[in-house]
Amino acid sequence: MDEVTFLSRKILDLNKQLIESEKAKSRFLSLIANALNNPMTVLLGIIPKLAPPSGDPREAIFGLAHEELLLLDFRVQNLVMAAEIESGSVSISNASVDINELLQEVLEALKYSIKARNMTIVVNCSVNDRVVTDPQKLHIILINLVANACDYGIEGSSINIEVVLVDSEISISVKNQGPEPDVEYTAQLFTRFAEGPEGKHGLGLGLSVVRELTQWLGGHVDYIAEDSTVKFTVTLPVGECLSNSEACGSNEFLFDSFDDAIEL
Repeated sequence: MDEVTFLSRKILDLNKQLIESEKAKSRFLSLIANALNNPMTVLLGIIPKLAPPSGDPREAIFGLAHEELLLLDFRVQNLVMAAEIESGSVSISNASVDINELLQEVLEALKYSIKARNMTIVVNCSVNDRVVTDPQKLHIILINLVANACDYGIEGSSINIEVVLVDSEISISVKNQGPEPDVEYTAQLFTRFAEGPEGKHGLGLGLSVVRELTQWLGGHVDYIAEDSTVKFTVTLPVGECLSNSEACGSNEFLFDSFDDAIEL
């Protein structure tokens, strides 16, 4: 066997091992995400009903438990989406969406983080009519963009959210005050499991999930850093909501079972 043939076989073997490793990683991510998703659904339904009356000394404990549950749910939803993206099994389910209602759901889910960092949310949404898109995917895109702005914005500053509709495309911008992320290339911002801006570590899924879901929905995401502000803008094609179409919010889709979502 000559050297070229030997090296070719070694490259093929290594490539096969890499493929198997990627499959194992996707399978593991899928199993973990699905194992966590169903208990989260139950807890999210029960916890709000256990809220003590105003002034009760147990309010602080309840708030802490609720905050941690919302944070865990946020991470689980990202894991579920990452697993679907990794396996190429993302399914799109379009419905009639009220953007203002969706934004309120996002801000409610992040209310503890926003309060902890004393952030002011300024919403300028000129879209009053319902549009047709995937409410679950859009919710995850929005919550990741706002969470990112809250995490890396200057404490006590404002987060500006602007939504406009132009020629069957909806544009959603989330801008925070703060330094430009310390990356050499823009693409690094959307890399999974990478070190975050300013050396902060996390799952590194948020912006990568935003980019992937935006592409699955047929749109694109842009990033601009200037004048001590950082702005992410997602542009998505949307359909018109027919007068006789059934109106749906995002909550009907957020916590569905994902048991059949991943096939490896």
